[in-house]
Amino acid sequence: MWYSNIFLRLYTQVLENHSLANDVTEEDVQKAIEDMHKIYQGDPDSLSKNSSCLTDFNKVAYRCAYLHKYAAFHAALAYEATSRAFTENPLALHSTLHSVYLSKRPLKICSLGGGPGTDVIGVLSALHDKLDFFPTSAVVVDIMAEWRSTLSSVIRELRSGNGNYGVLSRSVSDELFRYSFLAVDVQSKMGGDLNKAIGSADLITMIKFVSAAASIQTSKMIEKIFRVIKPGALVLFVDNAAGGFQQVVSSAAEKYAFTPVFESLKHELYANETFNQTKFGYKSCCETRVAVQLLMKSSKKKYLSNKMEVSSPLSFHSLPEKQLESEEKNIKKLLTDILQTFDDGNSTEAEVPS
Repeated sequence: MWYSNIFLRLYTQVLENHSLANDVTEEDVQKAIEDMHKIYQGDPDSLSKNSSCLTDFNKVAYRCAYLHKYAAFHAALAYEATSRAFTENPLALHSTLHSVYLSKRPLKICSLGGGPGTDVIGVLSALHDKLDFFPTSAVVVDIMAEWRSTLSSVIRELRSGNGNYGVLSRSVSDELFRYSFLAVDVQSKMGGDLNKAIGSADLITMIKFVSAAASIQTSKMIEKIFRVIKPGALVLFVDNAAGGFQQVVSSAAEKYAFTPVFESLKHELYANETFNQTKFGYKSCCETRVAVQLLMKSSKKKYLSNKMEVSSPLSFHSLPEKQLESEEKNIKKLLTDILQTFDDGNSTEAEVPS
């Protein structure tokens, strides 16, 4: 797994930079990790609580704690889930990229609860590893506004050329990648910039987002999000296997005419010993069981008393090898065309401030 050392090196360096710039002590981070452990233990009744229990990532010590404990691991989860689509159903990716090509614009990603951009880093690594380089833009949405500075630090480190990050640096280069950060509570406020970010996205990521926002309002929140998503867009969901979070997403997906791109994984074990690192007296996360779904919103749908009729569902099965190779060639050709369009200055999207 080539990406493991790159992710680990990236977030270790950003952690060091953050700690030095903000005079964060080892004791500060230890205390933050202890508090995080209490919150991250999980509550089987979290979806019935009146409010969610959130870690205060506006405090720099807590952001440093996350960078050590979870950042590289969560980016890896996003990479693995995205990569699965290439073997299970490349036709879905072909459809999405073809839509982008016709629009003559970058592929748009919206990362919900994305914090320091770990979802985006994982997805971009998979897309550019499996295919080729092409223009993308990302909006990272999070309730904790101070993640903005950490996200900027991540992109700045990748663009610095100091860390030998390979394809990942090229993925977020100035000429190929634009990004912005939107500080908003998704659970209480839908509309305006948030609706625009979700509704215009080709890919919406929810990596450990639902469990972090878990409360009695979560089901309504997911339904609001799924209602705004445009037909043809993809939703990548990865979260804890326990807790009922996948059922919440599946229920909203059925109501708003989403079709699985590949068969849902309900209790998938992901382990990576590269991430088994000890710092501040605590080991980083290197193993978990997760639920995984990649969904596409149907282009044709009809709502009748909360029920819908959906046009032909996507296949759950892997394509024959020859057809798989053919689809990969088609996708790469599309990406070449998209990049050429972008280079010719025909993109209609203005640069997003970081």
